[in-house]
Amino acid sequence: MSRLMYTFGRILVPLIFIVSGWTKLLDIKSVVSALEGKNLPVPIEIETYINMPRFEALAYLIAVVELVGGIMILIGWKARFAALLLFVFTGLTVFYFHDFWTMDGAARAQNQIEALKNLSIMGALLMIVGMGSGAIALDQPKAPPIEA
Repeated sequence: MSRLMYTFGRILVPLIFIVSGWTKLLDIKSVVSALEGKNLPVPIEIETYINMPRFEALAYLIAVVELVGGIMILIGWKARFAALLLFVFTGLTVFYFHDFWTMDGAARAQNQIEALKNLSIMGALLMIVGMGSGAIALDQPKAPPIEA
């Protein structure tokens, strides 16, 4: 029963990342606008090397990390790596986008709730980092062949 429960939990955790990543890919301009409004330490010189505006590149990177990382956890393939990557990503999201400690009033209250939700998600991601994909997963080792 615990294998089944862990697998079910592992499937539920990444859904928010998959939906969010896909939504971002469908409306990348909104993501770019949100990124431009923050004080993110992305050097402008990087544009020379990537041939696109830095915040557009960052928006695509964010969307792909969420979508691919979420799918990796969902199917149980390299789940520890994906969970660790999404753990760091979620921590950065709290720090740069839900920085309630710099806000007042309703914005502070709303962003504190968002930050706490993200911290809870980070806890679930750490469990996946610790436990891996679990028993029911794509990257489970195959049983040795039965000898005759």
